[in-house]
Amino acid sequence: MDTMGDRGLRGGDMPWGLKDVVWAALGGEALFLMAAAASAMGVRLMDGGSSATYLGGALMGLAELAFVVPVWALAMRRQGIGWRELGLRRFRPFTGCLAVALLLYLTFAVNLAWALVLRWLHWPGQPDVRLLFGSGPLGLTIALAGAGVVAPLAEEVFFRGFAFPPLRRRLGLVAGIAADAALFALAHFAPTVFPPVFALGIFFCLLYEYTGSLWPSVILHAAVNALAVLAAYLLPR
Repeated sequence: MDTMGDRGLRGGDMPWGLKDVVWAALGGEALFLMAAAASAMGVRLMDGGSSATYLGGALMGLAELAFVVPVWALAMRRQGIGWRELGLRRFRPFTGCLAVALLLYLTFAVNLAWALVLRWLHWPGQPDVRLLFGSGPLGLTIALAGAGVVAPLAEEVFFRGFAFPPLRRRLGLVAGIAADAALFALAHFAPTVFPPVFALGIFFCLLYEYTGSLWPSVILHAAVNALAVLAAYLLPR
């Protein structure tokens, strides 16, 4: 059950604004890129090989935690906001999981439609994650841990728990959701996957707005990423 304080924070009554969101987004992206560059440099210094690829993939997965750093600095340390106020609180299991299942089905439909568009336009899709995390069971494990656990939690805390409330307060619900989804899609650096990632951003915001908790959006985010990883490793391209 949400408390009045929880509903107030989700509705935009929080001690940070759009300027903080902009600085946090720039800081998070900068930290992520620096971590990714350090990972790539470490792989090169190790002269490649499977061990270097596995290490680089693990470091890339941990690099997603860069988005939590500005949240900690601007909200938790400066304002004394806790994880619960950022959205990591309980929700009604039945309605939350039902909403997750429905939006997972819609995610499949959106991804299928966009895959057909990419094929018709002869545009490339997402890069093969096996090149980043390595092949085989160990590569699959690292990819699932990074993309299926670390990334969903870190990104939902930043984009929905931290960035969405001030966007909703300043722009209204519909425009705030659109702005948050666009910010989320832009952070993924791949123009050819912008539409489905944008749609996912909308779904995550709707889940947070409907349930009052980040956990359902974390679950959906983790399911989408994990299924994509499993498809890349287990199904022929």
